[in-house]
Amino acid sequence: MDRIDAMRLFVRVADAGSFSRAAADIGIGQPTVSRRIQDLESQLDAVLFLRTTRALSLTEAGERFYRRAVDILAEYDEAEAEARGLEHEPVGLLRLSCSHSFARHVIAPEIASFMRIYPHVKFDVIGDDSLTDIVGEGVDLAFRLGELTDSSLMAKKLADAPRALWASPAYLERRGNPQTPADLAKHDALIFRHARSTIWTLTNGNQKEDVTVDGPFRASGGEILQQAAEDGLGILMAPGWLVSNCLGSNTLVRVLPDWNAQSLSIHAVWAAGKLRGKAKLFADHLADSLKSKTQIC
Repeated sequence: MDRIDAMRLFVRVADAGSFSRAAADIGIGQPTVSRRIQDLESQLDAVLFLRTTRALSLTEAGERFYRRAVDILAEYDEAEAEARGLEHEPVGLLRLSCSHSFARHVIAPEIASFMRIYPHVKFDVIGDDSLTDIVGEGVDLAFRLGELTDSSLMAKKLADAPRALWASPAYLERRGNPQTPADLAKHDALIFRHARSTIWTLTNGNQKEDVTVDGPFRASGGEILQQAAEDGLGILMAPGWLVSNCLGSNTLVRVLPDWNAQSLSIHAVWAAGKLRGKAKLFADHLADSLKSKTQIC
């Protein structure tokens, strides 16, 4: 087995976290996979995997080799595509992961326009309000909103999405319209359950106010919180793209329109190496569209 093939097999095993799973993926026997990895370790004079009866994990040397191998294989694939004249024709499956609301309001509309440009790319979108294991699920590119917590992932910031406060006319008629940020402490806030803090930071020019909020309703998904706001359960902090469908019908109206909430950062994240190929093309495509989608109406 040549070095490129050995490297591909090593990366496949590392991503799968199992010799048997990697063997099943590529249709060869587990003993063959194990032997080929042992041959690679002998060539490198390094132990790449820690093997136990229950788990398979990378050693420190294995982690270093994995990072370099991913880049080397990407470079090789790009060189091969260029030699064949295919460098501008990305093909194959692109697996994405993001929250349900971001998938529906931001990602889904951009897939159609992307596929018109690159018709040979197929998509598999995982909509999940929890943080998907992008290595275990074989995700090529994930989109994370807010502060990043997993330092082991590679990341590229695509945009900052301004947020504002929204409520239904019925709620405001019943509870009154806040006149200052401090008034929010007396209102019901609709809270994202994964938020690290229930302090809302609002700005108006050079003015800045921090308000501790609370409310009877929390949820892990943006669309659930949006529905709760429409149903008059409280005040919602959200980016414009989440509530855009509600604004024309006046289902939701802006609260404290002179004040902006803290922006929500949007990152593309991936497992290792440089962002390349169809994943990079889609990330760039999305970044361009976010320039308009992240504006507050």
